[in-house]
Amino acid sequence: MSTSNYSEAGFTGLEAAIVLMAFVVVAATFAHAVLGTGLIFAGESRSVVHQSVRQAGSGLIAAGSVYGISSSAERIDTIIIPIGLTAGSEPIDINTVSIRLVGSAHMEEIYRNDPLIGVFPEYGHWSVRERINSDDNHLLEPGESYILCITPMNRQDCSPSRTFALEIKPAGSVALRVERTVPGCITPLTRLE
Repeated sequence: MSTSNYSEAGFTGLEAAIVLMAFVVVAATFAHAVLGTGLIFAGESRSVVHQSVRQAGSGLIAAGSVYGISSSAERIDTIIIPIGLTAGSEPIDINTVSIRLVGSAHMEEIYRNDPLIGVFPEYGHWSVRERINSDDNHLLEPGESYILCITPMNRQDCSPSRTFALEIKPAGSVALRVERTVPGCITPLTRLE
């Protein structure tokens, strides 16, 4: 009788070892699945972060003073704004830029002039009047500046003591918002603060 008790006890130990190994295998498989999923999400998060940094890094800045050109003391007709790139930015294709004039009285989409370079724009259009330190392509690159001429169609917010904002947005990048107030006295060339 005692021999059968020993064989049952040995069999129980073998069962316990098999169950323990099964638990270890299941736990290892589960840990592998959890870690693999975590790595996938970490890779996706990393790509989102890199894309966000790339978009935020491709920014425009106002590269000097903003002026208004006027033919009368009643309103500004054309806005002159020099733009450049923030440090470390990727080049921006000027053909992909959109511009809006936003004021308390209205909001207006300003269209790209055709031709774009070296001309004074028609009403409701914008152009690149001058390129500084630039080559002949339409890419605004680090170290270059473009002088934009913006001639809105509706100039209600370009009258004395009114405030407006220009939103200059390259495709796939953050918009540059430049807010200015027209002084009480408008001259043919007025600095906008």
